[in-house]
Amino acid sequence: MTIQPKFAKTHLLFPSAADSTAPVIVDLFVDYCCPFSAKLFIKWHDEVLPALKDKHKGRFQIIFRHVVQPWHPTSTLMHEVALAVAQVAPEKFTEFSYGMFKEAPTWFDGPTYDKTRKQIYQELCEFAAKTTGLDISSKLYDIVSIKSDTGNTGNGVTVDVKYFTRYHRTVGVHMTPTIAVGGIVASNIESSTSPEDVITILEKSL
Repeated sequence: MTIQPKFAKTHLLFPSAADSTAPVIVDLFVDYCCPFSAKLFIKWHDEVLPALKDKHKGRFQIIFRHVVQPWHPTSTLMHEVALAVAQVAPEKFTEFSYGMFKEAPTWFDGPTYDKTRKQIYQELCEFAAKTTGLDISSKLYDIVSIKSDTGNTGNGVTVDVKYFTRYHRTVGVHMTPTIAVGGIVASNIESSTSPEDVITILEKSL
């Protein structure tokens, strides 16, 4: 299954949204708060995707799938700010995600234990502005902040979080990172799999 059209400009990492009819769909189920997701995403960003673009342009859709992991409380907040970036600066989503995975330990359990939800939101929004080079921190915070009159309805990205959560639950993905090729989990692709081996495995689906 491909992704909702509203996310095509942000969550289709390769090829571009204009090539969203590519025959092979590869899902990257990742969590910003997961160090193994970070290892995989950085490797794919730096090595796998450029190699695929050179060898197989137009033949793969690589889709970023958010997986919020509830045992890490800040996971939700990290994904929420990322989804806010997708709304405010869609062209910067991949760049922000790359930076987020690089700096994710800043918001791991230990460093954030004594911080409030509001403080963490503010830090993440400021980080997003720094990472993207855009003056967007106040816009992002307005999206993720909880308004006093909203009761328990969430914030400006709650609907998006629900969409991704429902999807990964529906297809039975629970751990991160998980890679699916053509809707089937590729258990032979892990965070430690070399770029060369990843490409060889993906080529078998062509």
